[in-house]
Amino acid sequence: MKRRIAIVVTVLTLVALLVGATAVMAAKPQNSGSGKDVIALSNGFPSGQHFNLNIHGKDPETFVCDPTPGGKSVFVAEYGASTIQYVSNKKASVYDLTVLDPCAMPEPYGGDGVAKVQLPYKVLVDDIPTPAGGYYVFARILAKPNNGKNPNIEPRSNIILYPNTVVEACNDPGDPDFGNYTACSDSELLLGLIVGENIYVPDPANQELYRFEDPTAKGKGKSRAVDITRLFIYTGWVVDATLDANDDEVIDINDVPEDDYDGNPITLDNRDYNNDGSIDEADVEAWLTDMAALAEPMAWYFSNEWIFNIADLVITEQGLVNDGTKLVQLRFYPVVTTTFGSHIIVEKQAPDDSLGTIAFWFDPSYGNNFSLRHDESKDSGALSAGTYTVTEILPAGWELDWIEFDDPDPSTTNTVIDETVEINLAPGETVRVIFHNVLTP
Repeated sequence: MKRRIAIVVTVLTLVALLVGATAVMAAKPQNSGSGKDVIALSNGFPSGQHFNLNIHGKDPETFVCDPTPGGKSVFVAEYGASTIQYVSNKKASVYDLTVLDPCAMPEPYGGDGVAKVQLPYKVLVDDIPTPAGGYYVFARILAKPNNGKNPNIEPRSNIILYPNTVVEACNDPGDPDFGNYTACSDSELLLGLIVGENIYVPDPANQELYRFEDPTAKGKGKSRAVDITRLFIYTGWVVDATLDANDDEVIDINDVPEDDYDGNPITLDNRDYNNDGSIDEADVEAWLTDMAALAEPMAWYFSNEWIFNIADLVITEQGLVNDGTKLVQLRFYPVVTTTFGSHIIVEKQAPDDSLGTIAFWFDPSYGNNFSLRHDESKDSGALSAGTYTVTEILPAGWELDWIEFDDPDPSTTNTVIDETVEINLAPGETVRVIFHNVLTP
């Protein structure tokens, strides 16, 4: 049984990291030295172990799709909407990407508009099955470009990929054959209601994969890959259906039990769970948070979680709208086997060199903490993706005027608190942070 429910929990800002990494575009290239950015200087794809999936745009009036499972390709309408369904089973002995149904041709042309792909939950590391830890996902457009038919979009081939949303999730009941499951066919296996299946929707402008090159330029058809991992991150709740008190397949304020949350025996029981004087969605979130903290939780909260980590078997759907694109190449890189050379460059600026040497505290530390004079900078060297903080320790008589970021990905959130910056460093990204100081007035 497939359940879909309305979004009722407050939308969360995507600032945490997927297994220590957000999804961003490749960094500005460093052309030489130990920090050489091989991603930015190549076709945009990282190197290393990965699984390929090709999305082919076909004319449904002339193309006959063979529904036989296998291969590394799915077929969608050259113009119009289609869906790719992804499935991952923790119990399955599958160590490669497998196309279960390659045909996403629309219904009038003999299909149901939905293709299905199985991604391995585990990968082979030195021949040992190891949880992939999620994937970094990169994509690029290939093949000869067309002029799109959509008058509202620039006249060049493009495809829009939407966020992957959870439609089913279930856990292993002990059946030895569960590893073969690719659908939650038994309603008793369902993990629960999926709350907020569209809770994170990126800026539509950041979802579109265009053919970037001038079609008349040399090397046309060689679009660079972009990082679309963010479309595979799930933020929301998976809750036990028993929490749906009125059985309407929606978890909302009506499901929060009435109680004496303010501890006042005179006031009537109500649903103000967080006791802030307002009965609203914040009470739903506070209630679910507490349910998730129980010894045997009835609710699970996943903030910025790799989408296939939330249950033994997870089935998702990704909608797409194609406008003339013939071929999109996707690569899935297992987190457990993928390393990136990410960098943080800290720069110091003051009116002149009279400020002297200023200490900076870096956490987690990359070797010794460091000091900078006016117009000096420090390159962290290659770092793993993750969250880092840099704190400036100012002497008396000076103050921080402002902090400037040179960050190649505008969707990345960097936080400033007093003299400390928190940087969400993504795989392959280089972030430059510039501290500007002035004399205290």
